[in-house]
Formats: sequence, C-alpha cells, structure tokens
Amino acid sequence: MNYSLLSKYRSELMGVAMLSVMLFHASDMDLGIFNGPRTLGFGGVDIFVLLSAMGLAMSLTRRRQEYGAFLIRRARRVLPAYYLVMAAYTLALLVRKQATVSAFFWNATLLQYWVRPQGRFNWYMTGLLIWYALIPPLTALMGRSRHRAALTVLISAAGIAVCELLYRDGYWYYMDPFFRLPVLAEGILLGFLILEDRRLGARDYAVWGLCVAAGALWALVWLKGWTVWAAYMFPFTTVPACLLICLVLDRLPLGALRRCLRFVGENSLEIYLLNVSFFSETGLLRRFFDPDPGHYAYYAASFALNILLGWALHRAIALVGDRLRVKAPTNSPPSGHVIK
Repeated sequence: MNYSLLSKYRSELMGVAMLSVMLFHASDMDLGIFNGPRTLGFGGVDIFVLLSAMGLAMSLTRRRQEYGAFLIRRARRVLPAYYLVMAAYTLALLVRKQATVSAFFWNATLLQYWVRPQGRFNWYMTGLLIWYALIPPLTALMGRSRHRAALTVLISAAGIAVCELLYRDGYWYYMDPFFRLPVLAEGILLGFLILEDRRLGARDYAVWGLCVAAGALWALVWLKGWTVWAAYMFPFTTVPACLLICLVLDRLPLGALRRCLRFVGENSLEIYLLNVSFFSETGLLRRFFDPDPGHYAYYAASFALNILLGWALHRAIALVGDRLRVKAPTNSPPSGHVIK
C-alpha cells in the first residue's frame, strides 16, 4: 500500500468527512447503536484539515510560491462562498431579531469567533485561514528538517499544550483551531511522504497501529465519562482511518459510491457553509416538512437539498470567477517572502 492513495482518493475522503459532519449535526435523529459513534462525527473537520494540509504542502514543495500570493489565492477560493452564505444568513437572523447589526461587521472580518457576538457565524472559516497562514512556514520548516516525524510530534504536542492552557484558564471555547494543529502537522508530513512515493512498510503499520490503539483507549476514557474531550483521539486515528477508507475504495468495486463521495467532497466547502447556517435551523424548517417522529424523512430530504444547493453555489461561484479572472502578467519581478 502506498501513501499516494490518500492523494488519489482525496475528494472521496472529503466526501466521507462532510457526511460525517452532517450526521454529527443531525443530533436528534435516532440511529440506534450508532448514536454513540455519530457523536464523533465532528472528527470530519480533522479529515478536512489533514487533507488540505497534505495537498497544500505538496503544492508548496513542487514550486516556489510567494507567501502573500499563496494566501490571496486561498482567500479567493474560500471567501466568496463564505461571504455569500454568511451575509444571507446574518440578514435572516437580523430579520428574526436573533442578531445585531454589528454581527455583520464581526462575521465579515472573521473576528466573530473571538468576540462571540449575538448572531455570530460558524467558527470554521476563522480556523481555516489560521491553518492556511501556518501551512507555508511549517512546510518550509519540515522541508529543511531531517527528522520530520519528530518535528510532527513536537508540533502536535505544542497544539495540545495550547489547548490545555486555554482550558485550564477558562478559555475552552477558543480551542477549536488548536485541536487541529496535530492533524495539520500530520497532513504536511503526509505530503512529503507522497512526493517521495513512500510505501507503507512494517514500521509504518506498527506506528499507525499503535496510534489506533491509543485513539481507541482515549475513546474508551471519553465514553466512560472520565474526560470531556473526545477530540484528543483524532490526532491518533485520523490518518489510519483515512488509509483504511482508501484501501477499501481501492480494493472493492464501489464505483457508484466513489462517485457519490467524490461529488460531495468536491463541493464540501459550500455544503458545509450551508449546513452550519440555514440547515441548522431545524426547528424552523420542520414546520414545512417532518412526517415522522424520528425525523428520518426530514434529514434525508434536508441532506439531499443541502448537497444540491452546495453544488449549485459551487458552480455559480466558479462560473463567475471564470468570467472575472484576469490573466496575471508573467514578466513581473518576484516580491516578498518566497516559500522554498
């Protein structure tokens, strides 16, 4: 098995992550014995971070990129969808008197996560831009290091230390971006392993096997109620879970499932933004359609509509971007810091 499978099935993995997040947000749908595992669905965000870091680390390593230009390109990719959904949703909250006018400012400047005003939008975009800012310097640092695995462990430990500091000082509501620093570092490491065309050897299987055991132990501790933080298991389990999913997708005849997952993954940003805004208003939406007490039909319909609208938004933004895109001059001198 080769690490390159993670790149081959990147979109499918994004689809798995998006569906797990959607199931996590469907908190009152009774899934029977799967109710417990469903509560771990927020780990889909860790998959997003892992794969984003992996892909961007590969891109940064293959060619020199100016830091500011890199950030501008990432902002152009993610912010149009964010601003469209955020503005519409904040306006809807304002009409329903569930937000203040100042919420537009805080949401537009992406400071809402830190200020926490009434009517604040979801935290993810704030965290995403933080991760984008960190990926180039961390990729450059790993590129110069002879001990990338040890450096990954060090960055992971630093992220967990920050989380513990925030928690112990009462700032637990600011921990979301820092929970993902370990998987961010792992994603960068995976980018280098893929570029090296690295196959999983006995040592790789042993390391990831130990990680699965550690993650399972932490999950048991969480399920027993001995800790409130399930998130600490994901630095151990995200990479092995992605490798296992890739192996299944590669070995089994799952053509239709792969296509569905790829479709969801390719439109995952827009689907996510709609899912944590308009489709989080379950109390309001169920007034129009909710035929069964288990809410199964409602969630089936809302998931399908959420995915369809996410695809439509993705396509609309892409079409507008194609028409407005101006070809950059090729003879302009380089400026600013260059990632090497």
